[in-house]
Amino acid sequence: MKETRGENKLLVQFMFLSVLGGMGMGVAQIAITLYAVQLGATSSQIGLIGGAQGIGLLLTVLPIGFLVDHVGPRKVFIFGAVASGILYLFFPWANSAQTLCSFVAVVGFFTAFRFIPMSSVFLEFVRTVGSDKAGWQRGSHSFGLVFLGPLFGASISKYWGFNTTFYVVSASIVLLIFGAIAIFPDTKRSAASTLVERWTHVKELFKDQNILEASGAEALALATFSCFNAFIIVISIRVFHISPPVASLFVSLEGLIFIATLFTLWRLLDTLGQRHFYLASIAFVVAGLILLSCIWHPVFLVAGTVFVGIGLGMFNLVNVTRIANANVDKGKTAGFFAMFTVAGSIIGPVIGGFAGELFGVWSVFLIFIPLYLALAFKLYVRQEVQTAVADDALFIQAVNKEYSDVR
Repeated sequence: MKETRGENKLLVQFMFLSVLGGMGMGVAQIAITLYAVQLGATSSQIGLIGGAQGIGLLLTVLPIGFLVDHVGPRKVFIFGAVASGILYLFFPWANSAQTLCSFVAVVGFFTAFRFIPMSSVFLEFVRTVGSDKAGWQRGSHSFGLVFLGPLFGASISKYWGFNTTFYVVSASIVLLIFGAIAIFPDTKRSAASTLVERWTHVKELFKDQNILEASGAEALALATFSCFNAFIIVISIRVFHISPPVASLFVSLEGLIFIATLFTLWRLLDTLGQRHFYLASIAFVVAGLILLSCIWHPVFLVAGTVFVGIGLGMFNLVNVTRIANANVDKGKTAGFFAMFTVAGSIIGPVIGGFAGELFGVWSVFLIFIPLYLALAFKLYVRQEVQTAVADDALFIQAVNKEYSDVR
């Protein structure tokens, strides 16, 4: 009984820490986008700013995992929180889009110092309490990142200015240290692997087509998600002249729909099967991207936001299911999966930004549609080939049986 209470208490602490951490990141993302708009950033510059933070995260995600194993998660997390908190204090000094992009890129190198230790400790916790709690930390983090964060970020920026907003972000990150001290162990793992062993594991995962395809598909989803977060506010403000607090509601709405999809449609995945669920999710995303590109009336933005939220939620469900069902070590797969998603979060805003610069703002979301259609075609053709092979096998079996009967 005491053990169960302790586990429940730790779960609540994890959820609170995840919500607070996600909310700080959400406030920062909205504030950075609005600040870039105020500085007069072009579409390509906004895209670069949106992807800049992911560059540092991509380069550090694997080395920080190695560091957590050898030093312990608490020390790594505290260092990252202190460094990030200090860096956000300098953001009000950014007087141009180029300077802002530089600051965002530098902060990105310290994001993994907070993200990896928290994921590592929670995975250890899940091993103890069971996999049914596995989605709680991500759900809590997403609630703070895509719902609470945009709401608070837009409101604080409007009523207290960007300087105060970045100071609030800094304070919220530093507050996480107290939670880390209470939850994270101060010991390294006894069976920490070497860097050579880790690279060998990564090369093995690249040979697994199932994991590679699921990771690539999730990278596409994160590219779309990041591009949406970077440009939906810009389009709302510059095209429809919507106020920043109201424009931020599009990000919150998409995040809320995404989270609701994760918690409600997982049974439908079992009913339809992975292939049909994939195709349905792609249909929702493509329809949503088309609606978001119809810049004649804000109602198209609302409808497109809902469709994209549902589609990306379904997409994430099937991708994570494929990874979970893969017959490989889950710890190794998690880092590999994260590497692809981070790459997608970098590439998405950059592609969207340059598309908007070259072809107009209406093309920001349309640029992703061919990629989704190519994936749908690949899924359809592969199933047809598998069906044809199965039919041939049944035909050969029938011929052999008939021949045996004749003999």
